[in-house]
Amino acid sequence: MLFCLSDHPVMIANMRHGGSEGRWLLDKRGLDMAIFNDVAAPKWSRPLKSGTFEAMGAADRKFWSSFVRQTEIDRTVLALNDPKTYGVAVLGPWGVGKTTLARAVEEALAPTTHIERLFGSSAETLVPYGPLSMLMARLPATALETPTGVIRGIDELIRSDAGGRKVLLVVDDLPGLDFMSVGVLMHLLMGGTAKVLVMARDSTDMPEDLVWLAKDGQLGEIRLEHFSRAEVGELIGKATGTFVSETAVTALHQASNGIPLVLQALFREQVAKGGIRKHLGGWVVKDSINIDADSALAEIVRARLSREDPAVRLGVERMALLGNAPLQLAMSALGQEVLWQLEERGFVEISVEGRHRASLAERYIGDIVRSGLSSTRMSEIFADIALSLNQELESLDEREIMSLAAWTLDAGMVLEPPLALAAASSALRHFDPELALRCTAQIPSANPLRAKAVQARSAAFRLLADYGTAVAELDALPEEVISRLSLEEYGSWVLAMAGALLWVPGGERRIVALLAQAEQRLASAEGPATMEASRAAGTLINLARFEFQVHLGEFAAVIPALEAALHGEDTEYSLNCACLLVTALAVVGRELEAITLARSIENDTTALGMTPLFSDHYRNGLAVAQIWSGQWTDCVELLREEIEDGQRPVPYRGGLIELNLGLAHAYAGRGAEAVQVLMSAAAQLEARNSDNALSLAYAALAFCHAQVNNEQEAMACLALADSVQGPTLWTNQAMFEFFRLLAMRWLDDPRAADSLRGSALIDIEKSRVTTASISLFAASVQASEKDHALLEEVSLLRQGPMATVSVLLARSYLTRSAELALEAAHIAQSLKLDAVESRCAVIALDFARDAGRNTLVKLATQRLERLNKNLPKLPHMPVRAGVKLTQREIQVAKLAKRGLGNRAIADRIGVSVRTVEGHLYQLYSKLGITTRHELAQEQEF
Repeated sequence: MLFCLSDHPVMIANMRHGGSEGRWLLDKRGLDMAIFNDVAAPKWSRPLKSGTFEAMGAADRKFWSSFVRQTEIDRTVLALNDPKTYGVAVLGPWGVGKTTLARAVEEALAPTTHIERLFGSSAETLVPYGPLSMLMARLPATALETPTGVIRGIDELIRSDAGGRKVLLVVDDLPGLDFMSVGVLMHLLMGGTAKVLVMARDSTDMPEDLVWLAKDGQLGEIRLEHFSRAEVGELIGKATGTFVSETAVTALHQASNGIPLVLQALFREQVAKGGIRKHLGGWVVKDSINIDADSALAEIVRARLSREDPAVRLGVERMALLGNAPLQLAMSALGQEVLWQLEERGFVEISVEGRHRASLAERYIGDIVRSGLSSTRMSEIFADIALSLNQELESLDEREIMSLAAWTLDAGMVLEPPLALAAASSALRHFDPELALRCTAQIPSANPLRAKAVQARSAAFRLLADYGTAVAELDALPEEVISRLSLEEYGSWVLAMAGALLWVPGGERRIVALLAQAEQRLASAEGPATMEASRAAGTLINLARFEFQVHLGEFAAVIPALEAALHGEDTEYSLNCACLLVTALAVVGRELEAITLARSIENDTTALGMTPLFSDHYRNGLAVAQIWSGQWTDCVELLREEIEDGQRPVPYRGGLIELNLGLAHAYAGRGAEAVQVLMSAAAQLEARNSDNALSLAYAALAFCHAQVNNEQEAMACLALADSVQGPTLWTNQAMFEFFRLLAMRWLDDPRAADSLRGSALIDIEKSRVTTASISLFAASVQASEKDHALLEEVSLLRQGPMATVSVLLARSYLTRSAELALEAAHIAQSLKLDAVESRCAVIALDFARDAGRNTLVKLATQRLERLNKNLPKLPHMPVRAGVKLTQREIQVAKLAKRGLGNRAIADRIGVSVRTVEGHLYQLYSKLGITTRHELAQEQEF
C-alpha cells in the first residue's frame, strides 16, 4: 500500500514484481511519515511534545474543511453523477484540501459506489503499473503476460468487487501515473466501467489523455483556492463553536497563507502554546504567531522540503534568513538559477511592482526553517553571503534591516550598537516590540547610545501595554546620565518620559513637574552654539506638552499652537502636530476639517515615507470624526481594511481597531451587530489592555445589551466597566462616560438624563461642542424646551450630517413640526442610522397626530413599521392616538412590564411607593386597562 498526503506522498522504495506477487518496501522514515500524514490511520497517530495537541488526522481535517468546502463538495458530487462526463478533476495548489475534499466526496457516494484509490508518485523513475499494485497482486499469472491481459484482468476484477454498483477511481497526486497505468485508466473510463476523480495542482500535471477530455468538456473541473481571511474566521468559529477576534483571524490567515492543512495545525499548536487563547468566550491572539522546529507543522514542512534537491533546500534556508530582500541582494546571496528554481517550485515570490523584492511565499516555512537552524549553521550561512550583504547594506530599507538584525541575533552574534538602535527603531515603527527589546538589550549601559536605547525599550513596553515597565525603564536611567545629555537628547528623553507617564496612575502630576523642569533647563542654556540645539529640544518638549493637553482634553487651548505648527520648515514636527490636531478638531465641532486633515496626513506620510510618532492619534481622530459626524459606514470600511491588511493590528493594536469598529456600530444604534464586535474587542483588550481602553469596551457593551433588551448582561458589563478603569485618552474617557450613562438611560435610571446634561455643560464650557451635542441629543428623549434650544445652539457649531440631524430634531421639538422631524429622519436613513431615524419618526408621528396631519402620520408610521423589523427596542415610543402619557408614566410602565414590583420601581426611580401607585392608577385610566397583565400586552412600551 502507498501512503500519501495529498500532493506530498512519502517516498517509496522500488517495487519488486514477480509472478502474481507484488509488494512495497518502505524505509523507517517513510513509514513514520506515512502514519503522521494519516492516509492509513484515521485517528491522530502520535503525541507531540508534552502539553500540545496531537497531530491532526484525516477525519479531523475533513471535519474542519467541511464547514467552508460544502459547496465544492456538492458541485463535485453533481459533476460525477452527470452522465455526460467521465469524471472530475480537482485542481489547486499544495495544501489547499484536495484530498480532504475527495474523502468527503467518497463518503457521500459510498452507499452506491465502489471506490478504488490510486496514488501517483513524484519519483523521477515511474514504476510500470505502480499505482495499480494492489490490484495487480490479485491477478492470475497468465493475465500479467501482456498489457492487454492486465487491462482486461483489472477491468474484470473491479467489476467483480463492485458487485453491480458504480465505480469511482480516485487518483491522487499528479503527476505520478506511469504510461501503462494511464492506459488501464483510460480503458476503464471509455469502457464505462468507472468514473475518475483526479487531484492535481494544475491541469498541465495531468496525463495528456485526461487533458483532452477536460478540453472537450468530458471531464469536469473544480478549482480550489486557499481560504480567504473571512473563511478562516468562519472555519475556526464553526469548528470550535467559539467566535474569533478579528485580530486573531488576521494573524492566523497571514501565518498560514490560508492553507487549510497549515491553518489547522497552526491553530492547535498556538492554542497549546498560549499564543492564542480563549478569553471572554472568544479566541484572541496574545503574541506574535511564531512556529518552532518542534511543531507538527514543522514535520509537514520537512516532508515537503525532503522532496527537493539540496540546492533548493539551501536556497530556502538562505531566504528564511534574508526575509524580504531586494531582488538584487537575493540573487547575489542565492545565485540567479537557484532563485528562479525556488520561484518555479512555489517557495519564493518576486514582486513586480515598485522595488523588486524576493521573499518566501509562505511565511510559516521561514519561521520553521529559521527555528530549526543552529547558531553555528546560521553563522556559516551568514559567512557565505556576508559579502553580498555588505555590498547591499546601504540599500536596505527598514524591514530588511529588521530581518538582518533578527538573523544576527538568532545566530548568536552581537549587533553593533548603531545597527541595533536602527533596527529597534524600525521594529517599533512596524509594531514588533519583541525585536526592539532584543536589539536594545545588545547596547551596553556605558555606551553613549544607551539613553536612546532605553527610550526605545520604553516605547516597546508601551506597545505591549506594559505601562508600568515602560516608565520603570526610563526611571532606571541614572540622573547623572540624564544631566550629561545634550539639549536635543534631553528633549527626546522628556518626550519619551511624558508619553509613558500618561498611562500610569499619578502620571499627570509627574508630567507637570517634568515639563517645568525641562523649560527651566532650556532657559538656562546660553551661547549661540546652543541656539540650534535649544530650538530642536524645544520642538520635542512642545510635542510632549501638546500630547499632554490632548490627553487631558484641553483642545481649545492647544489648537492654536498646533495649527501654527502645520506649515513650519520642520516636516516631522509639523506632521506630528497635525496628527494631534485631528482629534482636537473632531471634538470642537470641526469634524469635517478633521477628516480632511487626516486624509492629508495619510497622503503626506506615504509620499515622504515617514511614520509620525503620533500616527495613532490621527487614526483614532479620523475614526471618531467619522463616527460622530454620522459617517460611520465610512469608518467601518476603513477599519475593516486596516484589520484585513494586518500590517498594524497584529497583535498589538488589534484590540483598539476592533474597539473602534464596535463603537461605530454602537453610535449608529446597531446594538445587535455591535455586541459581537465589542465582545471580540473586549476579549482582545483583556489579553492586552492597550491605551487602558477595556473599560470603554465594557461600557459600550452595556449600552448595546440594554438596547437589545438584555438587562442582565447590561448590568454585568456596567460593573465590569467600573472595575477596570485606568488613565486613558480624554476621548476614551468621554466615550466611556457617555455609553455608561446611555446604558443607564436605556435601563430607565432617572439620573442618566440629568448626568448627560451635566456632562454636556462641562464640555460646552471647554468648547468641546461635538461631545456636548451628542450628550444633549441622547438626553433630549426626556427634555424641556430649554434643553432643545441648547441642543440647537450647540449643534449649529458643529460640522457634518449628524449636526444637521440634531438641529432639525431640536427645531422640530421647539416648533412642534412633523415636517422637520421627517426631514431629520430622511437624513438619518441615508446615513443608515436606524435608531436615530426611529426616534425622529416617532416624534414626527406624535406631532402629526396632534396637528391632524394624516398624510404625515402615514409617512411616519411607514418608517416605524420598516424600522420595527430591525430594532428590538425603539429608543422612544410614540404616544397612542388620543392618549397623553407623561415621561414618568412611560418610565413606570416600562419597569412594570419587566415584572418589577411597586417597591422595586420606587427604588429604581427614586420616588415613594405611593407615587408609583398613583402613576399606575393614571396609566390604567388612560389606557383603559385594570391589571398588570393587560399592561404587559401593551406594545407601546
